[in-house]
Amino acid sequence: MAASGRDEVKAGIVIAVSLAVLAGLIIGVSGVSLWERYERYTVRLRSATGLEPGTPVRLGGLKVGKVLGLRILPEDASRVEVTLGIQQGIAIPQGTWATVATMGLLGDPFLQLSTETHSAVRIPPGGQIPARDAAQIAELLQRLQKIAETTDTILAEAASVLRQDVADLTRRMSEVVRASQAAVAHIDAFVAPANRERVETILANLDQAVRDSSGSVRAVLENLTAATRRMDATMDAVQGLVGENRDDLREAVRLLKGDLEGAGSLLGRMERTLQGVDQTLSHVDRTVLDNSDALEETLANLRRSSQNLRELTQSLKERPWSAFFPADQPEKPGMDSRPPKEARK
Repeated sequence: MAASGRDEVKAGIVIAVSLAVLAGLIIGVSGVSLWERYERYTVRLRSATGLEPGTPVRLGGLKVGKVLGLRILPEDASRVEVTLGIQQGIAIPQGTWATVATMGLLGDPFLQLSTETHSAVRIPPGGQIPARDAAQIAELLQRLQKIAETTDTILAEAASVLRQDVADLTRRMSEVVRASQAAVAHIDAFVAPANRERVETILANLDQAVRDSSGSVRAVLENLTAATRRMDATMDAVQGLVGENRDDLREAVRLLKGDLEGAGSLLGRMERTLQGVDQTLSHVDRTVLDNSDALEETLANLRRSSQNLRELTQSLKERPWSAFFPADQPEKPGMDSRPPKEARK
C-alpha cells in the first residue's frame, strides 16, 4: 500500500510538471508575458479590418504592445474604438498617429504607430491617439475602376471632338485651296502679256522716282545726322555745366526752399493778423452799434460848440473890445437859458 501511494505521488508530480511545461510553451509561442504591465490608449478608426484582441502594436517596426479590445461607438456607428495596451516605460509623443498595416502585401495585419518629429510632450496614458485610415486594396481597385471609366468617357468625347475638328479642318483646307487657286488665276491674269508692258512701265517709273529722290533723301538724312550730333553736343555741354555747378545749384535750391518756407510763415502771420483785424473791426462795429445814440448826441454837441466858436471868433473880429467889456447879448434861439438863481431864504 505504501509503494502504491508513493507511485501516485510521483505520477501527480510528473503530471503537474508536464502541465507547467505545456503552459510555458503555450505562453512562449503566443508571445504573452505574465510579468508585462500595459498602459491603455484608444484609437478610433473607420475600418478595423484584420484587427482583433492580441494583434500586435508596433512603433517604428518594433512591437510595443497589443490590441486589448474593439467596440463600435454607440454615438457614432461609423467608427470603431480600438483599445491598445502599450508597455510601461514607452512614451508615445505628441504628433503620433495610428494606421492599420500589414507585414508585406498579404501578411498579417497589425496596428502601426508612426511619428514624423520627436516631441518631448507625450500623450498621457488613457489618452486618444489620432488615426489615419489606410486605403484598402478593395478601395484602391474601386478607385482604379472609376478612373478607368472616367478615362474611357474622356477618350470617347475626345474622339468625337477630333472627328468634328478633322471635318472642319478638311472643309477649311478645301476653302484655302480654292482661294489659292483664285489668287493664282488673278496673278496669271495680272502678268499676262497684255499687262506685262504696263507693269514694266510702272516699275521703270517707280525706279526713276526713287533715283530722283535719292539725293533729297540723302540730304535729309545728313541734316538729321548733323542735328543729332549738335543735340548730343548740347546735351554734353548741359551735363558738364550741371556737373560743374552742381553744388551751386544745390545751394540755390536750398536757399529757394528756405525763402519759400519764410514766405509761407510770413503768409501765415499775415493771415493771423488779418483775422485779428477782422475781429477788431467786428468789435468796433458792435461798439458803434451799441453806442450809436450817444455818438449822435456827441456829434450834435460838437456841431453846436463849433457854431458857437465861429460866432465868438466873428464877434472878436468885429468887436475886439468885447473880450474886455462884455455886453449883454440876447439869448440865441436854440440855446438853453441859465436857470434862475433861487432866492435866499
